[in-house]
Amino acid sequence: MRRGPALSLGVACLLGASILAGGTKGASAAAAQRARADGHVTVTTAQSEVTAIARVRWTSNVKISMDNGAWTFASDGIPPSQFTASHYAVPTNPLDVSAVGAGVITTSQVLRDQNYSFTLPTTPKYSSTTTTNLGAIGVMLDGAVLYNPYEANRTTVATHDNFSATQNGTTASFLDSCDGHPGPGGQYHYHGLPDCLVQYATTGTNAQTTSVTSFSGTRTAPVAKTNATARKPVLVGFAFDGYGIYDNIAMNGRVIGVGSLDSCNGIFSPVPGYPHGVYHYVLENVKSDRSSLNCYHGVVSSAYTRALQNSINAAAGGSPPNGAGSGPPSGAGSGPPSGAGSGPPSGAGSGPPSGAGSGPPSGAGSAALPAAPPAASTASTASTASSLAANPQEIVRLTYALEMLGDGDLC
Repeated sequence: MRRGPALSLGVACLLGASILAGGTKGASAAAAQRARADGHVTVTTAQSEVTAIARVRWTSNVKISMDNGAWTFASDGIPPSQFTASHYAVPTNPLDVSAVGAGVITTSQVLRDQNYSFTLPTTPKYSSTTTTNLGAIGVMLDGAVLYNPYEANRTTVATHDNFSATQNGTTASFLDSCDGHPGPGGQYHYHGLPDCLVQYATTGTNAQTTSVTSFSGTRTAPVAKTNATARKPVLVGFAFDGYGIYDNIAMNGRVIGVGSLDSCNGIFSPVPGYPHGVYHYVLENVKSDRSSLNCYHGVVSSAYTRALQNSINAAAGGSPPNGAGSGPPSGAGSGPPSGAGSGPPSGAGSGPPSGAGSGPPSGAGSAALPAAPPAASTASTASTASSLAANPQEIVRLTYALEMLGDGDLC
């Protein structure tokens, strides 16, 4: 199995089998016509995330800039030290996530500046079809990124198959106490609901993330207890389709169970700033494949294709590109577009589109990969959202190239 310098440290990572997948039909356009002045919203109602973005307690290593119809997340990708552990267990074979032969490494050995710059639409566009994901799938309030639930072999669930190892008297777990760990190219990322981020978002402080985690029970950290101060949904990040990512607490203070979510871990319900409800994603503190997002239910932005390109560079042993990600669109203005909220579809399952399993797209396995799409430049919210949208064929091509290049050897 080929490995780049970062992978030689044995750091395993998540990859989900990824193809574009079709889902069930969402609400019809006619439903949008039923939107009333009382704030009733549907899945087709334009949703501005500007209010949500302003509510996030971003850490100091994150810089947010707003433009007309878009916003840019810039970060070094390295969370403040209290959000990472001092040591991590790494399996000998990334495709066999177990304690057998596993070693222990220090965080300083692997974390590297990622120089992230991702531009997302302020008004996400809901899609009745879903897009599956892999690698970095969203950004988090501490400057790190979110991955889907799986590891490199595409069957191992990180939160379910977590383990500990001891080397030279030091014991550490594969995932730290905040459901995160380093990946290829020194990219720290999460696989589930980070209770440390929920604690920080609600109180401004958080306990030090530890190297050793608990393996008892079917859940990770008791987020309901962590969220005791707020007892309402806490925003911890944004997916690359522009929708917010929250913990699993509802406005009534109750825990949102997996059974209430669609196949992408999405739900339409009220959150702070959106009393009439809004479509958003929910991270669950479960040790299963529902711990994180398995797909997108919005039109994916070009930030995702750039993140895929970054992962390809990491799998090849290269460094993150200078200014990786998409730059902010030109133009001025930061006011929120009109409209808010979106509703859930009738059903949320996904199925492969015609020909999805027919093989790699033309040129997908070539060594020379073209640069990601250029940054969007537009004067209106609608055109900005459209120009920020990722090319579906580009997603498939980069996904295939990443899988072939790294042979799934990412974490």
